[in-house]
Amino acid sequence: MVMDVAGTILRMYRVAKDIQMGVILERVVTWELIMEKKGRALVVPQMDPDIISSFRPEDPLGSLIAGREELLDISCSSSSISRDEATSIVLQSKALVRDLLDVHIRVKARCPENYQTAGMIVDANIQEIVYAISTGGSPFPGMKDVLSILKEMGADVFVASGDSMRSLRHLQELGVDLSHISAVSTPARKKEIVEDLKREYKHVVMVGDGLNDIYALQAADLGVLTVQQDTRPAKILLAASDEIISDIRELPELLKRNSRIIF
Repeated sequence: MVMDVAGTILRMYRVAKDIQMGVILERVVTWELIMEKKGRALVVPQMDPDIISSFRPEDPLGSLIAGREELLDISCSSSSISRDEATSIVLQSKALVRDLLDVHIRVKARCPENYQTAGMIVDANIQEIVYAISTGGSPFPGMKDVLSILKEMGADVFVASGDSMRSLRHLQELGVDLSHISAVSTPARKKEIVEDLKREYKHVVMVGDGLNDIYALQAADLGVLTVQQDTRPAKILLAASDEIISDIRELPELLKRNSRIIF
């Protein structure tokens, strides 16, 4: 069993800031902002978002990673962009720490004790950070029980997420084995994870909720789309999925009665 995190295991609250326009956008879909144009990528600093508060709001946003460039990873992109180019864009950006604080403060107020992360969307065409992003989340109701039931059914649960390992460590509280977590996974990497596991296991199920899960859903023996976070998924995502659930608590029963999976 391979599971996405944001929108699948956790109900998410996302806030973005359009830096050029100075506009705050709530309940955004990060993937949609990335796919608006080619040359965009979501970059995620592997650091606690609260560290942002130790910098002055007027500091360049690039100061967060200056001297710590190895902490920056690319989560997903609309076209090929190297880590070095993304890092260069962040270091030279005119964006300020204030831009990231503006969104992180809102998320922290809404999700004070749960999963939190922060990142930036860079645009290689204009060599600039175009959005500051912050996300908070908490497990969907019954999530811990679902994971427990899946294990009782004999399923080994793996996680493939675009988020940083720092953020994903909290999943061990739900019973997820940290060695089964693949962080900062691009859509292509999620597909690779599914394909690799298919060489080890008789059946591999992928559970996801977004376009960044589409390749993995197609590659799995059974692709399960959950619409608990987003009730209006793209048609291409619906077409790529074998099954659709509106509540993650439906998953164990779905697997028990599905003829493609034999326990």
